[in-house]
Amino acid sequence: FGKAYVINTPKKRDVGYLITPGRTKKDIANMVRNMRKVGDIPPPYPNGWYEIMRSEDLPVGGAKAVSLIGQHFAVFRRENGQVSIMDAYCPHLGANLGVGGQVHGNCIECPFHGWQFDGETGQCTSIPYASKVPSFAKTKVWPSLEINKLILVWYDVDDKEPQFYPEELSSIKNGKWKYKGYTVHLINAHCQDISENGADVSHLKTVHEAGIQVGTKLDYKKESWKSKLLTHEWKVNWEPLPSPNGHVGRMTISLTSKLFGKWSIRPLDTTVVADQIGPSVVHLTFNSVFGKGAWIHTTVPEEPLVQRMTHYLYCDWWIPTFFADWFLLNGDSIQIERDAIIWDNKTYVSKPILVKEDNLIIAHRRWFSQFYSENSIRHSFKKEDEVVW
Repeated sequence: FGKAYVINTPKKRDVGYLITPGRTKKDIANMVRNMRKVGDIPPPYPNGWYEIMRSEDLPVGGAKAVSLIGQHFAVFRRENGQVSIMDAYCPHLGANLGVGGQVHGNCIECPFHGWQFDGETGQCTSIPYASKVPSFAKTKVWPSLEINKLILVWYDVDDKEPQFYPEELSSIKNGKWKYKGYTVHLINAHCQDISENGADVSHLKTVHEAGIQVGTKLDYKKESWKSKLLTHEWKVNWEPLPSPNGHVGRMTISLTSKLFGKWSIRPLDTTVVADQIGPSVVHLTFNSVFGKGAWIHTTVPEEPLVQRMTHYLYCDWWIPTFFADWFLLNGDSIQIERDAIIWDNKTYVSKPILVKEDNLIIAHRRWFSQFYSENSIRHSFKKEDEVVW
């Protein structure tokens, strides 16, 4: 069945830009970013759980520096196996604890002067050259969670304790579903734009009706035989779950594939339930004739308008890796990149003109607003003629 761990990262770069002769992809991306009208965007960092890294990327005694959601973290695994996430910068003289810091027992030692901080409380426990450790010498420890083979951090602008938790998928925990790989894309948009796609059911026919045979571009000829060769049809609904699970938005999909828009390909019929848990984490479970599985989908703001979007694939062991790699991972990647063309070039319209068939978009925006608070940080844009001294 091939290698058990296939890592598919074909697009760990900017995607979604039209090629311009004489310009590199980097030049085009920067040009669009500078010229695009961003719009009246919501705060860039909603309150919720965010992926830090995969569990397997942090061994016992390992320490790493991670920057996301406008914060800098030192992440390390204590000798008891538990993960700690702290403010990156030592409160003594500012060294980054995640860069050269060493783990001793359940503490991390600063690489600059050897101060040690407890991974559970953040309290400084040792200063090698001091006769006494002051009680006020401590650093912030962030709420963290290790679940579904990912390390997550809780972010709340008001420093509230976690208001909800992602569900543990038993088939991942017990090994029934095997890891098949992941895709990662860098998207230049607000994180809410990506989430809103789930409720924007009308875009599916326009953007995703044609199968993967037409590739990632949106300007293909929709009446050509190639675009009609394999097509998709959906029955979709999106709704917020009732209390106490109001932090979950659920999309249900019934997918039918057809040859030339006429003959159904029953073996490809798939049902999908996608639960978005807060602003960043999605559990997308699927059931098909080939087997069952799940995508763990995370959207992490590395910058206010730069999202790292990762899809981790788990499925029944008997699904061949080559099938998972080509059809599921590659097919998913192609569909994402069609959306990326829209996301990377669009503006955010805070008061859109909608028709009644767009009602789910309003429902989604109302649901998503719960992850902002009065103190959520707004992103400001410097005008080109503004001089800052």
